[in-house]
Amino acid sequence: MLKDPKTAVLQTSTEFLEHAMWNGLFFGLVNLFTPQASLPDTATMQQEIRQFAQVYAIDTRRIHVRESTMNNPSPFLTNSGVKACVLHVNQHADAKRVWSHFLDSGHEGMEAAFLAFTSAHELTHCLMSEKGKRVESKKALEAYLGVQFKNNVHFEETLADLVGLAYVAKVAPEAFEVIYKRVKSIRTDFSNRDPEHDSAAALRPDSIAFADSMLTKAGALQLAAN
Repeated sequence: MLKDPKTAVLQTSTEFLEHAMWNGLFFGLVNLFTPQASLPDTATMQQEIRQFAQVYAIDTRRIHVRESTMNNPSPFLTNSGVKACVLHVNQHADAKRVWSHFLDSGHEGMEAAFLAFTSAHELTHCLMSEKGKRVESKKALEAYLGVQFKNNVHFEETLADLVGLAYVAKVAPEAFEVIYKRVKSIRTDFSNRDPEHDSAAALRPDSIAFADSMLTKAGALQLAAN
């Protein structure tokens, strides 16, 4: 594990975008007139990580949070590797506009549930960087869904959405339907613009439960193992 996450060597911008769920969002519906919603600070994100770890019994010692200001529309990005995974909270104005658009579900008081979904989504990318996890997890999810993913990005984004929704169902069940409909709507709206992030067809109650079982069922994939 890296002793100082600030010294972690960042991956290329392309690799960052592979771990961002927001690629297509900024261009089109989101523009300069969209409000800038406040993004959480690092302490809040660290608390989210601790809660996720408690629910799924994972080891988070290699996961770190950094506040960044990158010229990128993604509010949250993960820079993951075998030794460490750094979750960036991007305080750029464009990222805040994307976050504002994502939160615009028509329902009040859903910010905490949206943040829970997002943290679980990004942490799934961290888990997939552990040795061997991506290959076996991809095979398991493809077999269950009866599909072949376009590439690893399409697989990870789909799994991350499913885990995010499964997590919301556990920690904020009263908000699940709102988050589920919002995520599915965004994935559908941007499917042509951003096909690698199109998880809409997989977002079903049964596949959400299957993704949850991949993290919790005895004898299933041990995604948290180091």
